[in-house]
Amino acid sequence: MKKQIVVNLTTLRCSYFENDRLVKEYSVGIGKPSTPTPPGNYQIVDKLVFEKMGDIDLGSRRLVLSSEKTCLHGSWNGPVEGYVSGGCIRMYNKNIEELFPKVEIGTSVVMINS
Repeated sequence: MKKQIVVNLTTLRCSYFENDRLVKEYSVGIGKPSTPTPPGNYQIVDKLVFEKMGDIDLGSRRLVLSSEKTCLHGSWNGPVEGYVSGGCIRMYNKNIEELFPKVEIGTSVVMINS
C-alpha cells in the first residue's frame, strides 16, 4: 500500500493518504517567520516514542525526516496551530498518536506552499 503525508505550509494542514486517497487531515503548526519550515520532499527515517515530557517539547511521538531542519512531532504544552515552531511540524499529541502507527520508515512526506 502506498502511503504519503502532505503538509500544506500555507493552509497549515497535514494530509495523510493511502493509495492516493485522503484518509485524514490534521491542523498543524509550522515554523515561525524567523525559523521557517522548509518545503521539499522527504522520507520518514525514524519513529520515536516519548513517555514523558523532556527538556524539549516533542510530545509523545516524533517522526524523524530525512532533513536536518524539520520533523513531525506532538506537543505536550502547545501552542500547536499557527506559526509556532522552530521549523518542525507540530501536531496535537492525540493526532500524531493516531498517525504514528499508520506510517512506516520510508513513507514519503511532501511539504508544499500552495
